[in-house]
Amino acid sequence: MSIVGQQDQYNHETGNPIEVDIQIDLDWLRQSQPLMLALPTVSLFVPQHITVESNTARTCLTTYPAQPAYRLGKHFEDCVEQLFNASKDNNIIARNLVIQTPERTLGELDLIYENSEREIVHLELSIKFYLLNKAGTKLEDFVGPAGRDRLDLKWDRLCQHQLPLSRTESVLDFLAHQHLPLPSRRQLLLTGMLFYAYENWQSTLVNHVGINPNHQRGFWLEHHELEQIKPIDGLERGFIILPKWHWIGGPNHYSHPNPINYQTLIEQTTADSWPNMVLVYERAHTLHIHDADETDKAVKPWVFQHRGLILATKKPPLVT
Repeated sequence: MSIVGQQDQYNHETGNPIEVDIQIDLDWLRQSQPLMLALPTVSLFVPQHITVESNTARTCLTTYPAQPAYRLGKHFEDCVEQLFNASKDNNIIARNLVIQTPERTLGELDLIYENSEREIVHLELSIKFYLLNKAGTKLEDFVGPAGRDRLDLKWDRLCQHQLPLSRTESVLDFLAHQHLPLPSRRQLLLTGMLFYAYENWQSTLVNHVGINPNHQRGFWLEHHELEQIKPIDGLERGFIILPKWHWIGGPNHYSHPNPINYQTLIEQTTADSWPNMVLVYERAHTLHIHDADETDKAVKPWVFQHRGLILATKKPPLVT
């Protein structure tokens, strides 16, 4: 079944809960790459280094509230928790730990876990999707699809505020008062995808700003540029507009895709002022000629090609 776009998420008529197989998202996570390179003061968490039980169940259905209550960040944290649940020798000690003093709330630690070497680790988590403005060359030129976030600001807050929290005396005192072990290590997991203008999305490089060259990438287009992805001769092109709860695993959620055509894509995305993430599929038709009067056209299966973001023509404002 084809999925309509993000407009459907903001206008749920039924209000039914959302059911997601986060094992599919975990499979994506274990193949993902960090958005940024490690720094001398920032150690990166590598999901591939977590050994998981081979007999772990391959399905893990999790229910979330309908939009607008659904939160992608909570979904991602559940996915990481599933990784630890499947691990042989890494154990979560605390999650979403709000640090409160009699005077104020100091912040929140995403995760505290014990690793295979029996070290106590403070882990901060984030999944983000940013697009690079055309002609952009700096970290600040990567903005969120809705224009309310920037990669440089997120990276700075994670490195300069979130991770160092567990080093402060007040937080260490709080942990001790809660009879929780004190972290001896700090790690960061910032993953997701970066999107580039369609005309050169596969070759665009932004060097010397700390971006991991192996990050997952996709394209972005504005409504007036959609002609760039129309089908070409001899090749059929189809699309799936992802609901927000499939933004992590993307094509992994569609083992038997039934995409919409190009014209329907235009109708649905241009009617929507919100950014839409889309999957692009392609397939070719093969002609089998039996005799001079009879020809069959065999349809090959859809093959996933890449992901993209489709945005309203008015560019999102930069965050200041």
